Amino acid sequence: MFESVTVDTTIGELCTKKELEPFSKYFFTNMTEDVWNRKIGDYGNERCGLLPAIKRIYEVMEVKSQIIYDVYPNEEWDTEPDKEQVKLIHMPGDPDKPFVLVCPGGGYAREWVLVEGYPIAEQLNRMGYSAFILIYRTGQKKLLPKPLNDIAAALKFLADHKNEFQIRMEGYAMAGFSAGGHLAAVWGIKEKGYEAYGLNKPAALFLGYPSISTVQFLKDMERATDSERAAAVKYLERIGGEHFTKEDLAEYSVEYHMDQDYPPCYLVHSKDDPVVNIEASCVMQERLKQFNIMNRVRFMEQGGHSFGLGNGTELDGWLADAVRFWERCGNFN
Repeated sequence: MFESVTVDTTIGELCTKKELEPFSKYFFTNMTEDVWNRKIGDYGNERCGLLPAIKRIYEVMEVKSQIIYDVYPNEEWDTEPDKEQVKLIHMPGDPDKPFVLVCPGGGYAREWVLVEGYPIAEQLNRMGYSAFILIYRTGQKKLLPKPLNDIAAALKFLADHKNEFQIRMEGYAMAGFSAGGHLAAVWGIKEKGYEAYGLNKPAALFLGYPSISTVQFLKDMERATDSERAAAVKYLERIGGEHFTKEDLAEYSVEYHMDQDYPPCYLVHSKDDPVVNIEASCVMQERLKQFNIMNRVRFMEQGGHSFGLGNGTELDGWLADAVRFWERCGNFN
C-alpha cells in the first residue's frame, strides 16, 4: 500500500507494485532504463509534490473502479495503431464544476506524468476541481498535428461522458508543461487548435516553462554544445520533420499565430531554465500585452526546468493563484 512508498523507492519498484500495475506505463511513458532505476526523490519530491500525488492515486483507486480511459475507439487502432497510446487519467474533484485537462511535458518523446501530471491533478482535486491527464501521442518525427487531434478527441470523449464524470464542459482550462505547454499553447491558436476542431475555447491556459517558440529553440540550438544540440535536434525533428527548416518550425511557433482571440493565459517560468530559454516566454508575454489578452506572468530567478508545482521556490503556490485567475476569467465561481 501507499505506506510502502518512500523517496527511496525507485521508479521501477513503483511500477511493479501490484496495486499500481495499471499505472506502470503512465508514470513516465516510453520508459527508459535510466528512469526505471532512479529514485522518486531524484525527481524533486518536495518541490514537485510526488508522494502526495501517489497517495492521491491510492485514494482514487479506493472509490473508482476505472481511472484510465481509452480516448479513441478500439476499432481505430487497427488503421492507426499509435492511437492506442492515447489515454485519459481521471482524478475526480467535486461534481458539476469545470475541469482541467493536463498535458505533461517530455520533449514530445515521452510524458513525465509523475512530475507534471499527478501532482497537478492532486492539487486541483484539493481545490475541488477534476483533472484529466492526457497521454498524447509522442516519439515520432513530424508528430504534429497528432497530439492536437488527441486533445480534440479527448474533449469530445469528455463531452460524451460528462454526466458519468460529473463535469461541466463550459469553462474548462488546460495546463501544460514544457513540450506539453507548447501543445496547450498551440491549442489556444484558433486556426490550429480549438476553433479548427469545432470546439470551445478554453477559459484559461496554465503554461509552465512552455517551449512555445520553436524558432527560439532553433536559435538556442545553433549556439549550444554538441550534446545539447543533439537533444535539441531530436526535439525539433518531432515538430518539423527530419529535414526541418525555420519555416517548418514557424508553423507551430506560437508567437507567430496569436491574436486577440487567444485564451487568457497564466504563465510561469524560471530565468535559469537550462532546457527552455525564458526568452520564449518573454516573447509570449509581449504578445499577450500586444493583443490585450488577460494574463498573469510570473518569472523566478532560480528554479531550473521541470519544477512542476514549485513548492518551496519563489513560485510556491502558483497553481492556486492560477486557479483563482481561471475562476475570474471563466466567471463561474
